[in-house]
Amino acid sequence: MMQFPPEDISAIRDIIKRSWSKGLQAQGPYSASYEFKLYGNPWHGQGSDAIPARIIMREILSYLFSQGWILHVNTDVSKSEFDTDSLIFRKQQSSPPSSEWVAISFNQNDRLRLIGAPQGLLADVRVLLKEMKLLQAENWKDRNLDAWEYKLHGRPWFATGEDTIKTRVLLLRLLETLERKGWSVYASIDQSTRGAGLETDSWYIIRDKAWVEGAAVFHR
Repeated sequence: MMQFPPEDISAIRDIIKRSWSKGLQAQGPYSASYEFKLYGNPWHGQGSDAIPARIIMREILSYLFSQGWILHVNTDVSKSEFDTDSLIFRKQQSSPPSSEWVAISFNQNDRLRLIGAPQGLLADVRVLLKEMKLLQAENWKDRNLDAWEYKLHGRPWFATGEDTIKTRVLLLRLLETLERKGWSVYASIDQSTRGAGLETDSWYIIRDKAWVEGAAVFHR
């Protein structure tokens, strides 16, 4: 963390302790930054670390957003094979409205995982996948962590040839479904160090808690 005030660094420390069950190994100044070292491998993001890694990022984004730190850009400025995105925030004067957050990850070759999603959103995604004849199976990946997983036909995250277009159509339809229900993609982040060609972005979506389906307001 660079150029954040002490109170935000302290809050992020608490989020790590609360969200990362393996715990905080070390912390302290590192050059011009403040660094937290976690036990385990959250930025490898596989196996038992995969879901908690998305949860901790979701909770960090949610906290910063609530304090007026709005993500300005996530960028990759490294040529390292095992790089991840850097996240750059801009502080706004007024805090944004209270919002709900969901993490979406694209796992293995054919899994779509929603973490922290309400039942209504899970149902909407299910309808979409059935309409596109892509839904093979679905179930809890981890009920305790509120992670629901859909298994898709084919290999959409490792597609080749014309199947790459089908994957893009799926993403477009997924975005349409999210937007129709008040959700928008706040960030699409490469947070994995697995190496070139082995990782996908994770999506973090947001919705105003005051959003009501079908509501309209007329101002005069």
